[in-house]
Amino acid sequence: MLYFPFDERYSLSMGTIPLQPTDPLVEADAHYAAEVAHKQQLLLANHGYYYRANPETALAQWEVLEKVLKSLAAFYPTQFELNINGRNWQWHNRLTNESQSFEFENAASLPLQPLDWVGRQVQEDLLILANDPAVTLVAGQLCFPNDWDLNQKFEQPFLQIHHHIPKVFTPTMQAAQKLMERLVSHRPVWRLNWNFKIHNALDMSSQYFAESRRELAEIGPQLTPSNVGERLYLRVERQTLSRLPRSNYILFGIHTYQNTVANEAQNPDRARRMYQVLKSIPREVMQYKAIPFFEEALLAYLQQRGDFLN
Repeated sequence: MLYFPFDERYSLSMGTIPLQPTDPLVEADAHYAAEVAHKQQLLLANHGYYYRANPETALAQWEVLEKVLKSLAAFYPTQFELNINGRNWQWHNRLTNESQSFEFENAASLPLQPLDWVGRQVQEDLLILANDPAVTLVAGQLCFPNDWDLNQKFEQPFLQIHHHIPKVFTPTMQAAQKLMERLVSHRPVWRLNWNFKIHNALDMSSQYFAESRRELAEIGPQLTPSNVGERLYLRVERQTLSRLPRSNYILFGIHTYQNTVANEAQNPDRARRMYQVLKSIPREVMQYKAIPFFEEALLAYLQQRGDFLN
């Protein structure tokens, strides 16, 4: 997997890193076509569940569109092309064989709201946070969440969105809010988040939470050191935070990557680091991530495959 979130020990820090000019804001990989098509299916089936936006986000939506299209065209020029002539824009997506001409900041020239339209051009989930002291969630296209959804969190302040997480994270969340308050447009940041899952569905929105926990309770006891590597997935989110210069809102992007633990553990150093992080993680965090369902089998598996000599 392109990103590996484990260090030598578990850390409660945010772990944010500056997003350099050489780093893409959004990424297109071998799963692009399948994941963008999956987004389209979800939005067609239940649009109001996966997309919401307040009217006052109109300017911020255009800023997101601009950032995303320019990043795609700059970093993947053979797959995407953007031509700008004043306010007249032409977009060519060669991966989906799609072209769109529109007038920038003219909502009538696009078939959908700008955020909803541009969200269908990327694998990322795209969310907009307000420029207010509470950092409120005011818009988003969220198709591939991990145990949450827009209906549950829409128009909530940042700290309220995370109220259910273990109290050990409270200083981390307070630091995260301070980071967003200080975020400036020319200094975006990124970080990684992770979890282990028993299946690789991208859409793990909260509508599936109860079903997922039932499956976990049933399958967890079946996992052993001999099969857990193939049956368990490492789910990693590459999260970006960017200040939008005109509206002063914040773009929160989430790209989800997944791989079997077995594939990741082929690298003995990665196996060792997963093991050491799991051994050092606070118990309440283990429970929050539902790791106790398969903890014993996973630790034994990683211990067998890790390089503990270096």
